[in-house]
Amino acid sequence: MAEFQEDMIFKNVSDEDASILLEILGIESEKVKVWTKELRHIDPTNYRPDLILQLDNENLIVEFQSTLVDDKFSRRAHSYVAITDQHKKNDKEVNLAVLSTAEDSKIVEYKYNKLNSFRYVVVGLNDLNSGEIINTVENKLKYKETPTSKEIILLSLVPLSKKDSNIADYIDKVVKIMSKLKNLTISQLNLALGIMWLTTDKFVDDVLLRNIICDMLGDRMSLMHEYGENKYEQGFEQGEEMLIAKLLKAGDDPESIAQKSEIPLDKVLEIKEKHNL
Repeated sequence: MAEFQEDMIFKNVSDEDASILLEILGIESEKVKVWTKELRHIDPTNYRPDLILQLDNENLIVEFQSTLVDDKFSRRAHSYVAITDQHKKNDKEVNLAVLSTAEDSKIVEYKYNKLNSFRYVVVGLNDLNSGEIINTVENKLKYKETPTSKEIILLSLVPLSKKDSNIADYIDKVVKIMSKLKNLTISQLNLALGIMWLTTDKFVDDVLLRNIICDMLGDRMSLMHEYGENKYEQGFEQGEEMLIAKLLKAGDDPESIAQKSEIPLDKVLEIKEKHNL
């Protein structure tokens, strides 16, 4: 996953679209640059911050969190700040902000020895009106209008705003809506999908859903359409079969599909034969 993130996630995201995420965090900066990629080469196993932004006066690490922050999280987050500070290529300080579905906005202070403490901000997403966000985008789609960048990014944050709910169900719903989006720039799409991928990768075990979002980030939007049409209109099994058939038609070999999706190879071969692929 780390290699996939380095190459694909937040690819071609513009400064303007990245600034919308800062607006949601309540942070102002005239300039913003996504620069997580190069730092993930340090240690992709243990050092995996979700997103790092270079701003006017700071380097900001943004983490997505679905549980209460505790000392264990604070220790890991503190290591992210220390490593980022060590490897930064500028003279700006390093700070951390957490987008959380588990608690309200607050400042956390973690004392790691007698003399020093680590402070960071938690931005609660519980006050996001997910119903209003979804209705706004769906109404624009209904009347063939293009949602704004902020509306799309807020839509991607809906699963994180659902405290005590099944995040996968809300990702599923957002995926269905995104399958109908047209006329979006690469920057708009990749920032929203990047946020959704981070959420899915951290909190969802549904392999098929994970692979769908990977394919979306890989510019294979037709697979997204198949997912939305088949899973919701024909049922999951039929949708799964059509997705496998689509991958086979695209040139993927059965062994690779079985490995990525954790679907038995025999079933993939059965679908291959059924569709004469």
